Amino acid sequence: MSAYEIYGALGSPYSLKVRAAMRAKRLPHTWTGMTVEDRARVMPHVKAQVIPVIRMPDGTWTNDSTPFLLSLEGEGRALVPVDPILRFVCLLIEDMADEWFMKAMFHYRWAYAEDAEWCANWLMFDSLPNAGRPGVEKMAATIRARQISRMALVGCTPQTAPIIEANWKRTCRALDEMATGPTRFLFGDRISLADIALYGQLKVMSVDPTPMAWLRANVPYLYRWLDLADDASGLEGQWLPPADALATGPVKALLAQAGDTYLPFLEANASALEAERDTFEVMLEGQTYAQGAFKYQAKCLDTLRAGWKRLGGDGREVIRALIGEGAGILD
Repeated sequence: MSAYEIYGALGSPYSLKVRAAMRAKRLPHTWTGMTVEDRARVMPHVKAQVIPVIRMPDGTWTNDSTPFLLSLEGEGRALVPVDPILRFVCLLIEDMADEWFMKAMFHYRWAYAEDAEWCANWLMFDSLPNAGRPGVEKMAATIRARQISRMALVGCTPQTAPIIEANWKRTCRALDEMATGPTRFLFGDRISLADIALYGQLKVMSVDPTPMAWLRANVPYLYRWLDLADDASGLEGQWLPPADALATGPVKALLAQAGDTYLPFLEANASALEAERDTFEVMLEGQTYAQGAFKYQAKCLDTLRAGWKRLGGDGREVIRALIGEGAGILD
């Protein structure tokens, strides 16, 4: 079998997500940290100019991590439980990691001066390996300014910082409980796509100065767990039975968080798009959150609603009890 070619970056959570997934699935692949020269050669093959970019064995290209990984469920080891209820829960948590948890990554990276300088220099060092320190730091200043200018658009402002940080810490504490619990991962001793999506965001934060310090001081076992998730190719194990998996503290905590934070966020975004508004505000955990409206996140809500509908009544009621009132957004 030909190898998949992954072109990404060590500072990209979605790149690390895909790489960890390919390792866990034990599929042949190569990893290339994308330089400026690689970008000029690779990016014309995809419409959206985001990474990672993957060249398939048949020569086609893609760069949307979730559809790509779901298309590979029939190859290597599966990352999504077969049970319909656990499948939905896994994909909901994975979606929350990609679309909501990432805001903490973006916030911490560019809101603090030390982090912004460190991260921009690091990203450009990877992209411009032969530019020398002056060349790297000159380009880093440009990238830093560009990313900071985008913060309000994606909802990372001084006003939203408290909820973003508190919500991120809430997730991390739940995951630290998982890391020190009776099973290695959310649904048992077998890694899932939900685990890997959370890992991708956290792994890059584990080297960014401010979140790194908090992780090491407050959730040290989650910090160590990241190395476990980074390469699970040699870890055997099974998923728990559905009732046992849904009874664990970490899964219950993440589903409750989806109900009172992530799903209301998705609903407010979709409502703004329907009303042809460019921005929206929504109350999350007693605080006002605001950002620009994004079509992709409306697509995420549509996908979750379709999966919810396929569950059937009994499955929906099991999960509804754990999500809470926010589950009505999926109806």
